[in-house]
Amino acid sequence: MAIFHFAAQVISRSDAGNAVAAAAYRAGMRLTCERTGQTFNHTRKREVTHRAILAPEGAPSWVAQRHQLWNQVEAVETRVNSQLAREVEVSLPIELPHHQQVELLHAYVQAQFVSQGMVADIALHAKVGNPHAHILLTLRDIGPQGFGAKRRDWNDKALINQWRAAWAQACNQALEDNGHVQRVDHRSHRARGMDVPATVHLGRKTSWNAESWNTRADFNAWVQTCLELAKVQGEVQRVQTHIIDLTTTLSEALAQREAQSSRAVSPPATTTQTAPATRTWLSTSEMPGQDFSIQGRQRQRTGSAPVLIHPDTSQPQPPELLHGPDGFTHQGDKPC
Repeated sequence: MAIFHFAAQVISRSDAGNAVAAAAYRAGMRLTCERTGQTFNHTRKREVTHRAILAPEGAPSWVAQRHQLWNQVEAVETRVNSQLAREVEVSLPIELPHHQQVELLHAYVQAQFVSQGMVADIALHAKVGNPHAHILLTLRDIGPQGFGAKRRDWNDKALINQWRAAWAQACNQALEDNGHVQRVDHRSHRARGMDVPATVHLGRKTSWNAESWNTRADFNAWVQTCLELAKVQGEVQRVQTHIIDLTTTLSEALAQREAQSSRAVSPPATTTQTAPATRTWLSTSEMPGQDFSIQGRQRQRTGSAPVLIHPDTSQPQPPELLHGPDGFTHQGDKPC
């Protein structure tokens, strides 16, 4: 599982530091300090699988030689309490193969340190279960003539936070590009809102520190359990929040649908009242007469103008007698 580790420190003579000794130990090499005449031999370190020196443009060619680079640093620093170099130690994602770890490390060092004018001495330690890298950085400007003025602005604490965040981002990008779901976070537990203490460094277990090492290992196991529990609780809270959101959305949708249904069923606010239809009855005298005789019906069939009969009630009319072709005598339209 990928873990985040980023540590920075300044190597100083006031702490009995020596730039050549630091470089020999990190690189697993044998180097001699010309200022003190001491030889530092760390060739038995078999875990160093990659070494490289990255320098900015315009740097002299001798910076590529490790023994010359750090002996020049020792020579240019004359005070007894001089700050000699800065070391940055980072853990590498265990999910990445070795060549991808090297690519990740080079890209990060070039972007964050070399681009600012520092010379970076990289040493990758491929420990089983703990791959990490040591980066030694110079503290002065460098040009074709060698080292220049001390860069006090590189000691700004804001740069440390910037480098930490950039390393986490670089690791996560490399993990994502290579199809891994694991991610690292450079923030502290408190910054992430987690009430969990930080783990402690285990170090190497020997017969002299076995008891304390076991105590630290148990403490780290407890912290890891608390972290897993916090992740589960966070996931539960996220799911509960999602359920609440869904319930709220469903309630709003049901209320909206009910409001639409009520508007569709309820009558409009303003409606015009139409008067009920009334039927007018006319008396017989007011109705125009119609001809219901056979001749009148024949005239209706042929399309000739109808003959309107205006009844005269004052003088009754004798019924009309007609002789039909059937030999019968008809009165009106009825045979007699």
